[in-house]
Amino acid sequence: MGLFGRGRGADGSPGEDDGAAAAAERRREQDVERVGRGGVPLAAEARIAELAGRTDGFFTSGLSVADFALTRLQRVQPICQVMGSSVYQVGWQAFPWGSWSSGGRIVELTQLTEAWNQARSRALRRLAEEARAAQADAVVDVSFERREHAFVDGAVEVVVNGTAVRLPDGTPQMRAAPRLSDLSAPDFTLLRNAGYGPAGVVAATSVVYVSAGAMTQQLTTGWQRGTANQELADFTQGVYSARENALGRATSAAQALGAEGVVGTQVDVGIQVREWESAGSRRHEDLIVTAHVVGTAIARHGAGAPLDPRVIVRQGALTR
Repeated sequence: MGLFGRGRGADGSPGEDDGAAAAAERRREQDVERVGRGGVPLAAEARIAELAGRTDGFFTSGLSVADFALTRLQRVQPICQVMGSSVYQVGWQAFPWGSWSSGGRIVELTQLTEAWNQARSRALRRLAEEARAAQADAVVDVSFERREHAFVDGAVEVVVNGTAVRLPDGTPQMRAAPRLSDLSAPDFTLLRNAGYGPAGVVAATSVVYVSAGAMTQQLTTGWQRGTANQELADFTQGVYSARENALGRATSAAQALGAEGVVGTQVDVGIQVREWESAGSRRHEDLIVTAHVVGTAIARHGAGAPLDPRVIVRQGALTR
């Protein structure tokens, strides 16, 4: 059989190789369609369904040894690791005009802000879908990883990981809408024993552009640079603005979930310097400030319960 005859039957019909390739292409097209709808690929769904249906107790998790021991003491059953991911193209973003003005300006960059928030939202939805496929009551240790990729100009990616678990008091209603939490297994257990439960992960991003006013320009790029200690008020206010925008959105999301508060709140602020030149080749430095906020919204779900004295909290102390 010649090279170009491989994979064909004796009658010229498609052979096994052609059939396998066609099946693989169909699966790829189905995966692309599912991801386009906000879902997860078939292989991921099949892997999770297999782990969820096992009767021998086998599981996968991101739990530490201490965390796993705690889940056994509290009759929390780890099922498998779940994840969500979204690679998101950022649309064209214009920078504010008038950076040379004496008063300075602080403007939110809506394209960048919305890209981060949309990517994170899609990643969390996929994580929740995998948790439902695993028939989980909750997901603990939800962690976020943010990336910017050179292979697509202006693309950002958010990857979310966690461990799906079943609870001793779990219900079908809980498994239809598993509660997500960025708390560790010890903190999650302490929360439940205090009579509270996670209402969900809340997260938000704000990206603001800070154009330096005249005084800040003099202190950063002008003749006064480095001559004295001086607060850069424009830049300080820009950091406040980005953080307050993100915190406000996370708070609103928690209230929409009916939460009584947010615990484990983490605020990550990143700063980039943008250099540009005005007429006369005068150099200026502005800032792009990005604030990411994530936490677990909580609500009361019942009366508190006594803690088992063997429960080890994160700090390693025994709770009595």
